[in-house]
Amino acid sequence: LGGGEMAQIAKYRRKANRYITEEDDEADMASFLPASSNTPAMCAVFKILDPDEVEGTRIDAAKEQREKILGKLRALNLNVDQAESSDKKHIYVTISAPDTMLKYEAQMTKTKLRLREEYGGAQCPYLKDIDEKRGYDKPRDGFELFSSTIQLKLVDEVVRSEGYNDEEHEPIDFEELMAAEEVEDYFPLHHNRMRQTLIMQWANLLAKPQPLEYIREYFGEQIALFYTWYGFYITMLWIPALTGLMLFVTQVVTYFAMSGSLENPFVLVYCIVMCVWGALFCQLWVVLENTRKYEWDTLDYENEEKIREEFEKSDEVLCDEQINEVTGEAEEFYYPDGTLLPIPTGRMRKQCFTYLVIALLNIATIMLTLVIWVDVAFPLLTKENVWVGGILAGFLNALMTILIDGIMDGVPELGFTGLMQRLVEEELWKTETEHQDNIILKTFYFKIISKYFALAVVAFAVNSFPILGKDVPCPEWQCMPVLQVMVLTIVVSEIIFVQIQIKLLPVIKKLLPVIKKHLERLGDTSDLKEKAVIKVMKTPMEEQHSWIDPSPVVEMYKDKVYQFGYIVMFGIAFPLIPFICLVNNSFDLRSRASTLLTQNKRPEPLVAADIGTYQMILEVLTTMAILTNSVIVGYTSHGLYFYLPWLNEVERLWAIVILEHFLILIKAFICSVIQTEPAEAVLKYHTQQERKYQALERWDIVLDDD
Repeated sequence: LGGGEMAQIAKYRRKANRYITEEDDEADMASFLPASSNTPAMCAVFKILDPDEVEGTRIDAAKEQREKILGKLRALNLNVDQAESSDKKHIYVTISAPDTMLKYEAQMTKTKLRLREEYGGAQCPYLKDIDEKRGYDKPRDGFELFSSTIQLKLVDEVVRSEGYNDEEHEPIDFEELMAAEEVEDYFPLHHNRMRQTLIMQWANLLAKPQPLEYIREYFGEQIALFYTWYGFYITMLWIPALTGLMLFVTQVVTYFAMSGSLENPFVLVYCIVMCVWGALFCQLWVVLENTRKYEWDTLDYENEEKIREEFEKSDEVLCDEQINEVTGEAEEFYYPDGTLLPIPTGRMRKQCFTYLVIALLNIATIMLTLVIWVDVAFPLLTKENVWVGGILAGFLNALMTILIDGIMDGVPELGFTGLMQRLVEEELWKTETEHQDNIILKTFYFKIISKYFALAVVAFAVNSFPILGKDVPCPEWQCMPVLQVMVLTIVVSEIIFVQIQIKLLPVIKKLLPVIKKHLERLGDTSDLKEKAVIKVMKTPMEEQHSWIDPSPVVEMYKDKVYQFGYIVMFGIAFPLIPFICLVNNSFDLRSRASTLLTQNKRPEPLVAADIGTYQMILEVLTTMAILTNSVIVGYTSHGLYFYLPWLNEVERLWAIVILEHFLILIKAFICSVIQTEPAEAVLKYHTQQERKYQALERWDIVLDDD
């Protein structure tokens, strides 16, 4: 921006619209008006106190505080509108920014926009000179320059910024205001035009490919990456689902026509299929993930990521200065206080405490799992009937897992924050990526026990070792039928609970205040007119205020990643499980999309370059699957005896070791053959960058980064 324009913008940023007088230039002021009534906006919600319940002084103080906040917003030259709710209990304040301010903020924050295709189509920081040459592509939501997502980001940046030439104006922190109950809510409003497009082209169409570019533009890269992964997972599930379905058909035939058992020679083949599938899944996902990095230009995101405010302001984090070797300028750097040895101090003490909690939880889980087998399942198991004991053991272990998940992970649908989130919050990680990765990793440390230990005990331990000092083997030493019943029960129970959590719990949360309100009015006949039910048309602000907050993206991966673990490690026990998961997930993806668009507040648009530590967890589960599948085929079942019936116990163990090494070699071969750098995406990216710089050179424009 030129010096004169910068001064003109600064002039109006220091002066609220309502205070501008006739002496101001009307032509300049026209650029500060909203582009349309459908401008993307943030929404702040204030509660109107009831004079019958609250003292007048509190009402006056709340009104004064509200006007003070609105005054600050207007002093930032934002467009501020307010309206009362239909029940006169809330005031909804919409906050948007004029086009000129959006352009100013975009240039100051180096907001990236996509260039038009004839200029390469690459991402490029916003510059007024490029805009004047019509160099930027039009977003998909119909706006001329900035998508609704970018507009909301820029508005929020201004809202949280310091005042202009106003020493008394402190930045507005809506989180602190909500904690102090001075503001009830603060959230971005959905943009109806794009929301309806996504409902019609995404949520309502089961068989149509996901419009991932629309999802990315509306929700941000983090949510778009989750649905990319989820769609990839469902696509890859077709392999074990169809092969498992064929195996299950042959098992049914052998059960009724031949042996009365689900054992057959094809179990070994399915074991190899599952291990190859797991290796292919991890490797091909990395290829797709890297493709998205190039397409969405998130390669350097983690290097550009901001330091978390909690880390920066903590007394347990030390700040110093160092000389940047590139620029030669002094810059601040932060490092955590505390040591691990000889006695943990500072942040290290808090991390050790987290590991102690996880260790104690795992010990309790192991003990409870063993008690369920010894005192509940084993007495009910007979040669003729393993269903009752197997189902009960599976259900109790699934229930235990669900309760542990609720305590440690929380229940976002009910607004309950889990213990793990609070523990990791105390550890003070530097960036949001580090913070999320540590939540994922430390969650894995207890889920690997709570979810899979019960199945491992039945498959590998009860026939060989005493449990709690007792010999409690499977009926006639045949654990495969018990394992089949348990794994089916656990997987189905967790699928049902996830659907209850996503669909039913939000409805219950929404209905509780309504039920409470009706109970309070029950028997009150003083005002029949007040009791009349009148259909009132609500504004978008009022309607979306009643919607629930969306679950954090890190939570959205959890049940599917650990479902992958059940399939790849124990799917061989009951080969119909992948097919069940495929059918459920196919509907669940669109159901989640519908919930996100019609029942959730609009999530904050966040960036993510990859799925973080979940990739490591998938690799660990795939490697563990080689061991579990090998032992199930060679030890728990009779899969090897169909090919090598003469094996004794020692030879059987050697056969398991050979099979396990063979599968590890296959996994290593797959990893070496499939290159994770997508050559086509890399070429396209570099071509776009080259064409971008050619266009900039023609326009005689130099980026600050150059």
